[in-house]
Amino acid sequence: MLSLLHSGIAEIGLGELEEDKEELFRIYLRELRIWNKKFNLTSYESEREIIVYHFLDSLLPLSFFPIKEGNLLDIGSGAGFPGVPLKIIQPAFSLYLLEANKKRILFLKNTREKLGIDFEILEGRAEDLGRNPQYREQFPLAVARAVAPLPVLLEYSLPFLKIGGIFIAYKGPKLKEELSGSARALSVLGGRVGEIKEATLPIVGEKRMFLFVVKERETPQNYPRRAGIPSKHPL
Repeated sequence: MLSLLHSGIAEIGLGELEEDKEELFRIYLRELRIWNKKFNLTSYESEREIIVYHFLDSLLPLSFFPIKEGNLLDIGSGAGFPGVPLKIIQPAFSLYLLEANKKRILFLKNTREKLGIDFEILEGRAEDLGRNPQYREQFPLAVARAVAPLPVLLEYSLPFLKIGGIFIAYKGPKLKEELSGSARALSVLGGRVGEIKEATLPIVGEKRMFLFVVKERETPQNYPRRAGIPSKHPL
C-alpha cells in the first residue's frame, strides 16, 4: 500500500521517498490505525484513505514553501497533520505542534517516541499560547489544516508570526469566499495576502487551495482574544 505514497510523493514533485522515511511513514500509519480504534482520531480508517487524505494532503504544498528549515508551527495539529509528514520529508524543520485535546496530545507523544524524531508539543489553545511571550511573534512559518474558518484562523495564527513571517492555510475550493470575509481580520491583525496556490491531490484528483499570508505589522496586544471568543465572534 505504501506504493501509493511513493507514487503520490513523486507526483507532487518531492522526488523519491527514501527507505528510512518510508519506514517512518509505515510506523506512523500503524500507530494511527491502532490508536484510532480507541480514540477516534480521524474519520479515515483504511490505509489508502490515511495515505491519500492525511499523508499526501499534508505534503501537497511543500514545494511551494518559501523556507524549508527553521521553526515551523502547526496550529491545531490534531493527530499530527500536516506537521509530522512535513517533518519526516523535511527534517531541517524544527517542528512545534499546537494541540489542546488531551487524547490527541497522548497520541502525539506516543508518535514522537515511536518515530524517534524530535518535535515540541505545545499543550493548550492558540488563544492562550498566542499571548505567551515564549511563543508570541517567534515563528517564521506557521501552517494549519482543517481547523477553522479563515477569519478565526487568522486570529489564531498571526500572533505567533514574526514580522515577515508567513502563515499557510490549507483550504478547499471555497477559499475565495472565505477570503472575501477576512479583510477586517487581516487589517486588524497585521497581515496581508501574499499569494494563493492551487494543487491537485494525487490518486483522487481533488483540488486544494493554499493561502499564503504575510505578517507585515505587529499584532496588537489585545489579540488573540480570550479562548472561545474568536470562534463565537470572528473579526
